[in-house]
Amino acid sequence: MKSLYRIIVIIFCFIPVLSCLKETPLDVEFEPQVFIYGYLINNTNNIKITIQKTVPVNTTTLDPINDASILLYTEDPDGTVRLVTDDFQVSEGVYLSTDAVIGLIGNKYWIVVTLADGTTYESVHEPLKEPVQIKTISKVNGYPRVIFSDPGNETNFYQVHFTFYNNGNLISEVFELSNDVLFNGNENAFIETLTSGGDILGVSLSNLNFHTYEYYVAAHEQYDNQVDFGSPETTEPFLIFSKPPINLVGNIRNTTTDRKALGFFGVFSFSYQEVSF
Repeated sequence: MKSLYRIIVIIFCFIPVLSCLKETPLDVEFEPQVFIYGYLINNTNNIKITIQKTVPVNTTTLDPINDASILLYTEDPDGTVRLVTDDFQVSEGVYLSTDAVIGLIGNKYWIVVTLADGTTYESVHEPLKEPVQIKTISKVNGYPRVIFSDPGNETNFYQVHFTFYNNGNLISEVFELSNDVLFNGNENAFIETLTSGGDILGVSLSNLNFHTYEYYVAAHEQYDNQVDFGSPETTEPFLIFSKPPINLVGNIRNTTTDRKALGFFGVFSFSYQEVSF
């Protein structure tokens, strides 16, 4: 009886409080932010960098920035800094370097982006690591496994991109992320996926820097949680969303305000191999 009495008293104590509660609508003004995305890899290729403003969640169109200037720098192991290129063509917020760029292993790379209003962004100076070569691709219990030699005495971060083809057509693709905590220095380290299918499997093994790895982990978590940022961009390697995510902070800093900015400029190497099953 005492417990029942206690419950009744508690309920009546809350009634005056609840009766005074009033629903207050949230009136938060949307503030667009700049989102920058791009990467440099160990291939001779044109550098593509996307610069946009974020848009409200109920907006289906993009808000590209077409009047920014981009400088791509490199620093060699001796500490010599030079400008790689500042010549970009732009269309709908996508900047493409006029000339192909050769990524040099061991060099650091970064970008400096300046908007029309003078606001400047700079990415972290990240080294282009030695690519980790794929030793073999096998199937274990019906699922593909990529085997490689993990460099010892250093922490490595990997993204493995599995692409499944059937009769020459892409049927699915999977990204797996891993650090080397469990296999540091193992000459037969492996990363596998629980997806299978098709008659041809392509595997890309990327050796990431820490900031790029963190960015991809956050991006994959958002996509796995079915946050609606659009369909995966299957025609663009390593690009996860067709619209800029709203809260993915990477390795770019607004040097005008000295605050972190959205997006990232990744610098990483990769090796690739195909196998028939």
